[in-house]
Amino acid sequence: MEKLRTELCKYLGCKNFCFSLLLGLFLMSCAHAPGGAPAQPERSTALPTKNLVERIQRENQSAVNRSNYLTLEQAIQDALERSPELQQILQRIDASAEQIKQAEAAFYPRLIIAEDFNVTNNPVYALMDIINQRRLSTTTDFNNPGQQHNLSSRIQGEWSVFEGGSRWYNRNAAVDEKRSTESNLLAARSQLITKVTETYYRWLQALGFVEVAERALEAARTDEKLGEARFQVEMALPSEVLRLKTRTAEAESNLVTARTGARRLQAGLERLIARRIGSNEIPNPNLTVALPAQNRSTQDEDALFAQALDRRPEMAAIRSLIEAARKRVKAAQGGLLPRIGTSANYQWDSEDLSNSADSWWVGVKATWALFEGGLTLSQIRQAKTHLQELQARGEQVALDIALEIQQATLAVQEAAEKIRVTNERKKWARKALEEVRNLYRNQVVTVDSLLQAEVAWNQAEVSHTAALFEGKIAQAMLMQSLGDFADSSRQYSSANGDSP
Repeated sequence: MEKLRTELCKYLGCKNFCFSLLLGLFLMSCAHAPGGAPAQPERSTALPTKNLVERIQRENQSAVNRSNYLTLEQAIQDALERSPELQQILQRIDASAEQIKQAEAAFYPRLIIAEDFNVTNNPVYALMDIINQRRLSTTTDFNNPGQQHNLSSRIQGEWSVFEGGSRWYNRNAAVDEKRSTESNLLAARSQLITKVTETYYRWLQALGFVEVAERALEAARTDEKLGEARFQVEMALPSEVLRLKTRTAEAESNLVTARTGARRLQAGLERLIARRIGSNEIPNPNLTVALPAQNRSTQDEDALFAQALDRRPEMAAIRSLIEAARKRVKAAQGGLLPRIGTSANYQWDSEDLSNSADSWWVGVKATWALFEGGLTLSQIRQAKTHLQELQARGEQVALDIALEIQQATLAVQEAAEKIRVTNERKKWARKALEEVRNLYRNQVVTVDSLLQAEVAWNQAEVSHTAALFEGKIAQAMLMQSLGDFADSSRQYSSANGDSP
């Protein structure tokens, strides 16, 4: 046994260089295989918690130093660059690209290098070792050949020539699935743009409510001073002054609530853009530019629906999945056809390591599974069922898009009408407050009329501010439902060199 171990070490040492060379040539051939996709640069992986905290701190510090107010375009750009949800989809795109490579690998031959050592006294295996080592003689006892050992080195190649087209359809299905993932990325970006736009305008709406609450507090304090002046000259009762002070306190409470609501929406926007908004970046809602007017709201809904089906990435994604499912059906049907494969083997067998015998064989094999218990037919039915499921999902997505367009169109029309009505309401409420205030100053009306006029004016201001930004949000929803934001997402992808 000690001699055997010595011979084995000697044999492996002699052939180490040979097999290393063969392995190196094989790996080089795989790396330069024809038709292989070039290596893709690795995307940045998820940062550890410590690095993530440091990055957020740096971005927050830079936000404090910014002097320009945050625009909608800048918020959208920050969200698209920093969104972890989009990074997840980018990783799925990379994974789908690897699935294509895995499907293409089935077209190439397989090359295997193997080493095998065995010791046996089984007559069948022992005789096979003797024959492979070219040591069979007339004196060999077939019933008791004795204990034999064999060290075998083998290079084996396999190549499946034809598999009923299954490999080709599986590869094309993987390509369609990658396209679907890329369309999902565009859809996610479009939805992110919509969410940022809606949150940004609701934040501006809340800031507008803060300004309305500040003006209401200022008006309440003015009325309180007027009541105190009347009380000083004994033209008003103490109860009137107390009611005016109560109104001032209520206005202060409304201002606190408005500021808290604005801060909450600012926190939501900071979550979307993944950084803090500096105090210098808070915009003035009166200086923001509204979205362009949407004349398409008056167009034929069928035309808008056809346009959306062509532009929405959600429809492109489901179409790609349906095409992939069709190819999966054809790949499953390929199991009904015969298969042809080739293989080759070159082998060295040795007993004492000083003398080895080589052998080779080449073969072509054709197989046709006539009966497998219904396995292939079941796989075909499963693939067809999945195709029908995706087709039904495509109809569902189309119906959802049609509903979105209809609701967005009605919302735009309603918002336009509300803006017109609330503008008139604000104008008349302001005039009414000024007139009632003059009447109260001249002791013509009571404090109740003054408080009612002030509340009516405050409500009119709030309604008009809400209607303005609801109109902007409705326009953004219409743009998203028609696929306009998907075009912006494609332009951003092209500018940043992303795959979609």
